[in-house]
Amino acid sequence: GIDQAVARFGEPIVLNIVDCVGADTLLYWDLVANKRSGEVVILLRRSSGRYLVHTKAFYPKSTYRLLSGGIKPGEDLIRALKRETIEETGLETRIERFMGLIHYRFVRGEREIPFQSFLFEVAETGGELANQDKDEAITGYREVTAEGLVELARQLEALPPDWVEWGRFRAMAHRLAAKVLSMSQDTRES
Repeated sequence: GIDQAVARFGEPIVLNIVDCVGADTLLYWDLVANKRSGEVVILLRRSSGRYLVHTKAFYPKSTYRLLSGGIKPGEDLIRALKRETIEETGLETRIERFMGLIHYRFVRGEREIPFQSFLFEVAETGGELANQDKDEAITGYREVTAEGLVELARQLEALPPDWVEWGRFRAMAHRLAAKVLSMSQDTRES
């Protein structure tokens, strides 16, 4: 579904990231890659003009991040985006653009595991904010500005040692979203 997403929602910025990780993190990505072909990352613009982030019960205290969810094997990219948005927010949305595609390679020694994150901007069009999938363990939501995405990336990169590799991974989509939003702002101002 990548070609269809590009045709409908624009050409994304593509990043290629090589991340040298520890043994536990490589094992984690090995398990994830067996269940998912990638993930959608959702930059959801609320009616306030701010962007929705969430936290989960098992995250380090005060850790917020963009919404995301796995793409099931054989699942269409846009269908996964719509499903995950509903599951994590209950909101009705309109897809605005395909912002980014991050190709990761998680490396340890000679082992390498690929993974992809597909970043989309969506706009709230209705509904009431509420987690629809209790297995997600979402315990709170916040709204941030475009500039706030960079601050969240910094916070994710500064997580405690047990979380630092996860935080570094999660921070990339926040930085990319902020960059694309900034580029859009620069284009509008010229």
